[in-house]
Order: sequence, then C-alpha cells, then structure tokens
Amino acid sequence: MYQTAIVLLLTLWANGALAAAAVQKKITSKDSKTPPIERFSCRTGPNDEQARLIAEAVKGRVMEFAFYSRLGTRVCSIHGRRGDGITKWEDVDAQAGATVIKLRSGSAHLEYKPGHVQLKFASVERMPYCGMYGDLNGMIEADVKKPECMLQGVFEDGLPKTAPPTKEAPGPTPGD
Repeated sequence: MYQTAIVLLLTLWANGALAAAAVQKKITSKDSKTPPIERFSCRTGPNDEQARLIAEAVKGRVMEFAFYSRLGTRVCSIHGRRGDGITKWEDVDAQAGATVIKLRSGSAHLEYKPGHVQLKFASVERMPYCGMYGDLNGMIEADVKKPECMLQGVFEDGLPKTAPPTKEAPGPTPGD
C-alpha cells in the first residue's frame, strides 16, 4: 500500500511537470517576436530645424519617451515615463501596443509594434513645454533600423508669427 501511494505521487508529480513544460513552451513561442527591451532613437533635420524622439519599450510595452524639437531659437522638450506623477498613461489596446498619454495640456497617442514606434500629439499647448504660444499637433515615427525620424505636421501647426497682444498698464496722463 505504501509503495502504491509513492508510485501514485510520483506519477502525479511527473504529469504536472510535463503540463507545466507544455504551458511554458506556448508562452515563450508567443512572446518570441517581441524583444525584452527595445530602444528607439531618431533625429531628423539640420541643427536649426530638427526633431528627435527617444523611446524605450520593455516586453512590448513602451515605458518612456522623450521628444525634442528645435525651430530656430524655439526649443520644445516633452518627456514622459509611466508612473512619473506628471503624465497619465492608459493602455487602450495592449495587444496592438496603443497607449494614450495625458500630458499637462493635451495628449499624445503612442503606438508600438516591434521595431517601430509612432507618437501623435493632439492639442498640446506649447507654453508649458516650449515657452511659446500655440499648439503642438503632429506625428513623429521612429524605426529601429533607421536613424532618421519620419515627421508630419510637427513644425507647421499652431505656431503664431507673433505673441498675442497684451494690455498695457495705464501710464501717467500728461499734465499730472
């Protein structure tokens, strides 16, 4: 009876180990397309009119991004990291790699596929990030295999030629 119980326990243990190995094979074969850590870095344009994007994805999920643009003397810099307390990250479709990032003003829509990341800005007020008036709208893409970024509308939208008029403080009137 004692030997039968030991044989039964060993048989159950062996079956459990085989089942766990089969599950592990399914998991590793599914995730083998996505690298554990993927870093994106791209730059486009000459020094006085450039845009840069740096992003890091861990296990198929973008964890951090940094955007920098320069148009003459106008410099803009936006950085976001999951859990940083300033930005709010919401995974819209984890399977497709889509994330919405709420910034101080406006939002950014980030899409990730292995080897490729795309960041779209929507009505991001330039003042907190760039110190200038207008809105940042546009898209920037980075590819692991290319050092150049793909840009669309980053420099065109929402850049007024001059600052909005301000009220002047009333000065002394003549004859006072």
